Amino acid sequence: MTEKTSKKKLLKQALHLIDNWLDYQTYFKEIPGVAVGIFIEDEIVFKKEYGYANLEKKIKLTDQHLFRIASHSKLFTATAIMKLYHEEKLSIDDKISKYLPWFTSEKDENLKNIRIRHLLTHSSGMTRDGKTAHWRTYEFPGIEEIMAQVTEGVSYFETSELLKYSNFGYTLLGQIIETISGQTYHDYVQKEILEPLGMENTVTDVNESNLARHATGYKVKFPRKEREQLEHIPARIMHSATGLSSTTEDLIKFYQAHIFGNDILFPDYIKREMQRIQFKSKMANWGLGFSITSLPNIDIAGHGGGYPGFITRSGVIQDQKIIVVVLTNAINGPALTLFLGINKIFDKLAKEEEKLTPKLEEKILDMKDIIGFYENDWGISLFSQIGSKLVVIGPSDDNPAEFIQIYKHKEGHKFIAPKEPPFASPGQEIEFIEGPNKEKIFVDSHGGKNKRFEFSY
Repeated sequence: MTEKTSKKKLLKQALHLIDNWLDYQTYFKEIPGVAVGIFIEDEIVFKKEYGYANLEKKIKLTDQHLFRIASHSKLFTATAIMKLYHEEKLSIDDKISKYLPWFTSEKDENLKNIRIRHLLTHSSGMTRDGKTAHWRTYEFPGIEEIMAQVTEGVSYFETSELLKYSNFGYTLLGQIIETISGQTYHDYVQKEILEPLGMENTVTDVNESNLARHATGYKVKFPRKEREQLEHIPARIMHSATGLSSTTEDLIKFYQAHIFGNDILFPDYIKREMQRIQFKSKMANWGLGFSITSLPNIDIAGHGGGYPGFITRSGVIQDQKIIVVVLTNAINGPALTLFLGINKIFDKLAKEEEKLTPKLEEKILDMKDIIGFYENDWGISLFSQIGSKLVVIGPSDDNPAEFIQIYKHKEGHKFIAPKEPPFASPGQEIEFIEGPNKEKIFVDSHGGKNKRFEFSY
């Protein structure tokens, strides 16, 4: 067995833990719906939906419901630009005015310095969203309003002065794609990206033909109040910055095309350039379209998205060929928390691989009758099996890997607590016993009894 195969096998054993953590998080945080997809090396190893596409009608979420993926649209726009670059139809160091002659202003000298590269890396110095207040009025602008704002001036800093996120800039990139290709943004993305990748459940903006396929988006959940719905709003001319809708499986297909070793869209040298840090700041690093998130042991190239009623997050760990996609249909959906939690569980287990991998002579106990949720007055514990070990986390924790405990099997249904963390009774024994109704009871290291915990939502 190769090291790569062994690690993939180990990570797949963690899916029970991840599944139950996600299930509890959806319940505990009262998230309307969550969809998660995980790809490792060469296959989708996990794809599941939790909660509802529509709370009022109790319509369960399925893998066919579309989510507004908002700023993930920028990855598709950047991919389209780099495809045109690879075909030598543009240079990313071309000035914007070369393709959009109206991109000029006597009131804004900075515009003449802005190049395609600056739009891709959010380093143009331009406005984030312009002055149409579309995130409050939910009426997105047309091209005439974009052009009028350019005339009045849209720069707040000099080009390359700092990282300043800009939906306005990616709206301009959509217009450049149309100018060079001679097609609408929708037609180009459909023909050159979605169709080659078999992304049949992705659309470039919401309209009457696809509205019914979408999950319902929801406002913030306030204490003792029900969530309110938000209507689906077309992004119009800003669809190249924030308009797309998709599913976990389709987004995995997109990221697969950005894993090194295939030429589905373009060669690896383009992918490397897109996922290389091009602009660095204290709070964020950016490639060409991709946000680069650096954790202690891994770099994740991906993006997040926020649209009225939806928060989403996704990314690829290139050297491990791991893709994680998290979609939520609430404006305060914890997509980033869930995304990072999954990746941190994988990272923690990879570090503990030697401890979790059974020895050749070791007998592996079947723990299916004892793993699951247990409760007491202090909270809930989630037990899972990975290899020959019993693993426990706090399912309400945002970072479940931080206090994960790996118990060693002693005998029967008895286990020994690990040496760390120091406040979790290291070295002491726990046991699972049968209750009066044949149910399993977890007896902690101090003799306290913990009952099975069940929940629904």
